[in-house]
Amino acid sequence: MLPPWLKYPEIPPGSIGWRMGPGEDYWYSFVDWFGHLSGGERELYQRRYPKSEGWEVFWPYIPDKLAASFYKNQ
Repeated sequence: MLPPWLKYPEIPPGSIGWRMGPGEDYWYSFVDWFGHLSGGERELYQRRYPKSEGWEVFWPYIPDKLAASFYKNQ
């Protein structure tokens, strides 16, 4: 799966486009997919797709989203 900034480069970080429409669907699919990767696979992925300008908080944010999703489903 491509990181969100490559899948939808026209949607800037923090935009409502990530909370409505195709950006929202892709965001949740990406977080779910990324959450199923092993720690090593996540590291490789992050090196393959470094953060784009404006997306500096993305990788630190994703583990928080994964944890929130995990606790929500308990």
